[in-house]
Amino acid sequence: MNVEMRTLMFDHLLVYETTQAKEDWLDGFGMMENFILTEEIYKNGPVFFSVAANQEQVGKDHFTYYLPINEAVRLSDETDFRYLDHFKIDNALVLRQANEEADFSTAYQNLKAYAAEHKIEIEDTYYCVMLEVYGEYIIELFVPIKEVER
Repeated sequence: MNVEMRTLMFDHLLVYETTQAKEDWLDGFGMMENFILTEEIYKNGPVFFSVAANQEQVGKDHFTYYLPINEAVRLSDETDFRYLDHFKIDNALVLRQANEEADFSTAYQNLKAYAAEHKIEIEDTYYCVMLEVYGEYIIELFVPIKEVER
């Protein structure tokens, strides 16, 4: 397992949040693609999403989808989307091609084991970045490292 430590940072993002089963993770991509087509907004980076366990609904998790766009936008209050000016994770453990695992949860569990072995405290939320390369998707799994108070 090739684990790296990196930063994740983007400016100008559309954000969509939902609670759903893990196997429905592609639904958010469809929502974002449809929205940018109708609003004439231009994507300029990879779609990524975070997954956090939902304590209230068993079998469902909280997903937040992020879509980097070319510039700041003002959205009407009637949409399920919001605009975020800046997103940054300073330090994260990264596993490239996390799709080689059975699912994102398995890749996350592997990174948790790696972090425990190396005495690195990580967050409970993880991020999947979808990179399109020659018509195929490479998935990078980012798990933020907890900041240590000094």
